[in-house]
Amino acid sequence: MRSLEARCSRRWILCGLVAVGLFLGGCRSAPDLETPPEIQYGEDTCDHCRMQIAGPRFAAASMTRQGRSHRFDDIGDMLAFHGSYPDVVARFWVHDHDTESWIPADDAFFAVSKDITTPMGHGVAALSTEVRARELVAESDGVVLTLHELLAIVGRKDPKPGPLYDLVRRAGS
Repeated sequence: MRSLEARCSRRWILCGLVAVGLFLGGCRSAPDLETPPEIQYGEDTCDHCRMQIAGPRFAAASMTRQGRSHRFDDIGDMLAFHGSYPDVVARFWVHDHDTESWIPADDAFFAVSKDITTPMGHGVAALSTEVRARELVAESDGVVLTLHELLAIVGRKDPKPGPLYDLVRRAGS
């Protein structure tokens, strides 16, 4: 009789622990969409090309709705990565080309030109003002686009992949 009571008691304890675990798992907090993921420059690698992220000027990041963060060494790599994977992105972040501070990509203006040298050769720089973005491309054959315009171009699945500045040029012609 004693062993039956002990087994029943253990079962209730086990059921209680499982219930608490399920409750705590369901109470996961929503991802922080206001703070970009931290990047350890010189240590972290790009989630697209797997190369080391050397510095902030062209680094970018994203956060999915599931709370998964991704880090990139080039804005073009970030856009290419999310064009290839089904994760639903909740937020993109980029660094301002001039100040190297984080800005939400929705608020940025993107200077796109073959004359902008970036880590992976995509030729895309983010700036916090449209005026500054236009100044950056004024002396080149470049354009200024928003994040949504860039995403639309990347989403076209161009049959001849290449640097983002080339995709933008082909999309405009």
